[in-house]
Amino acid sequence: MKPTAFLALIITICLPFMVSAQVKTDAPERGLHKVVLDAGHGGKDPGCSWGDKLEKNLNLNIVLSVGKMIEEAYPDMEVIYTRKDDRFIELHERGNIANRAGADLFISVHTDAVGNTEAHGSSTYIMGNDKSEKNLAVAQRENSVIVMEGDYEAKYEGYDPNSAESFIIFSLMQYAHSEQSMIFAEMVQKNYAKTTQIVDRGARQGPYLVLWRTAMPSVLTEVGFMTNQKDRDYLHSKEGQAAVCKAIFDAFSEYRARCNAKASESIAKPEPTKAEPKVEAKPEPKAEVVVEKKPEPKVEPKAEQPKPEVKTEPKAEVKAEQPKQTVKEEPKYFVQLCTLTAKSNPNDSKFGPYKGRIIQSQTSTGKWRCMVAAESLEAARKLATEADARFKGAFVVTLANGEYKRVN
Repeated sequence: MKPTAFLALIITICLPFMVSAQVKTDAPERGLHKVVLDAGHGGKDPGCSWGDKLEKNLNLNIVLSVGKMIEEAYPDMEVIYTRKDDRFIELHERGNIANRAGADLFISVHTDAVGNTEAHGSSTYIMGNDKSEKNLAVAQRENSVIVMEGDYEAKYEGYDPNSAESFIIFSLMQYAHSEQSMIFAEMVQKNYAKTTQIVDRGARQGPYLVLWRTAMPSVLTEVGFMTNQKDRDYLHSKEGQAAVCKAIFDAFSEYRARCNAKASESIAKPEPTKAEPKVEAKPEPKAEVVVEKKPEPKVEPKAEQPKPEVKTEPKAEVKAEQPKQTVKEEPKYFVQLCTLTAKSNPNDSKFGPYKGRIIQSQTSTGKWRCMVAAESLEAARKLATEADARFKGAFVVTLANGEYKRVN
């Protein structure tokens, strides 16, 4: 595709939805009244499977349970389901259901899968452009279902599931809601870590088609890995499913309370009274003018004049050696395994072979980087490749002048 055509496509696709997305960027200020629960896959699309265990069934069980918990706890909440049985629904239609309903939050439930059966844990994604090869692979797998839809190129405005350009274009969507989406995503991960036995892999970004048209804060949560025996057995047990549902429900409750509290604050906030500026006309400063009688006869400083000592100290001004303090800080290399919503014990078993070596650093958004130090860039690259087997999306970062930066 030519650069001009590529740019035109970006503007054509992104502008209408970024503008329409502005309609509900004030969700926290208006409270939380409607939530859409989306059970990933369904019908002719089973999702990932393992024997007789199908992702589409697990996703639906979790969504129905979470929906029932919300309905019973908050009768004033309207819970909308994209599907309540085993049927196939196109990805773009799932977002359209939420938009038509005027929902305040969209939650899509999925189960992860990868060739490496050792990979395990839960992740929650928001719409974004994470160029990590592994994260893009997950998004590509979830998006590949569109080939089951008729005329998908027209429906998704030229999206090609095998094109890197398509990922970049669609990652621009949902920008207006990225902050609120990430807040909720981190709440979900925090509650997974607190309530379930599944490892917290953190909140992330990814170009997911199921999220790209939703005009409200939206997340896609991968509750665990169907391809990992420990995750698979846990997710298909009564205790495991109950714990996962409780974690999602608790995150929803926390986010609902936050939105409704902000809505109450905006309603109760008194408007500034315009009469207050009149207080500035206080005549008090006039009394201060009387203090202008300064005792000028103090000629005492003249007594210092008879001190014509020959100062030989100025020679010390040869401080030209200071510029030599340009100490070039050598960059330090680390491998970032994941980001968590709260600081963890470096010896926690969830860090696997890297427990005890974990270095944590808080980001500007309040999240915690979990890293392992490396002796050199070459050693870091090798370590990142090894770590990726357990921590999907692990990458190399460098620390220089107090800033962590990703190394491509």
